[in-house]
Amino acid sequence: MLQELSFILASFVAVFVIVDPFAVIPVYLALTDRFSREERRTIRLKASLIACAILGAFGVSGMAIFDVFGITIPAFQIAGGILLLQIGIAQLNAKRARGRGIKQIEVQEREDISIFPLATPLLAGPGAISTVVLASSKSQGVLRHVELTVAIFLVMVATYIILKAAPILYRFLGETGLSLLTRIMGIILTAISVQFILNGIKGALVMMKILAA
Repeated sequence: MLQELSFILASFVAVFVIVDPFAVIPVYLALTDRFSREERRTIRLKASLIACAILGAFGVSGMAIFDVFGITIPAFQIAGGILLLQIGIAQLNAKRARGRGIKQIEVQEREDISIFPLATPLLAGPGAISTVVLASSKSQGVLRHVELTVAIFLVMVATYIILKAAPILYRFLGETGLSLLTRIMGIILTAISVQFILNGIKGALVMMKILAA
């Protein structure tokens, strides 16, 4: 039981850090400014559910789609680690691309902002998908995949709650507080990405030894 809880917690932290709902708060507030309270509730609920479905699908399928293209787990771990490292460094520098420019989107031209840009690419973006696929590749057995799905669901529940409290958090933390949270998550994400790269290199070396034997 302790191992299962530890896996869920580790998966939750990894996915939560890369999804980073705190970084979405300014964008969410800007995009939903003209909507009523009920409309905002529907938007954040739909965005959370769609993002959960996207990440859940990749969590269940794992590396299956990559097997079609002959991509190995170590290769994807290294590639995914590099991608996450770039995002983590961007967070540390407070230059995360997804937070810039999206504020300038004309809300009137978006028929359903819950799908784009909130659900994807803000919540379920390339980084989050990479994290889920990498976690899925390390999951052995049906139970582990169920636990990963639970972790993804919990992340989206937390995301919904954070977006619901967005006005309060924004007034309380302000730009400085949100920037600090983003940097802290950037540190954690950078460490996770380096570990992914190290795991990929280790796996690649093991494969090379097997092929050379």
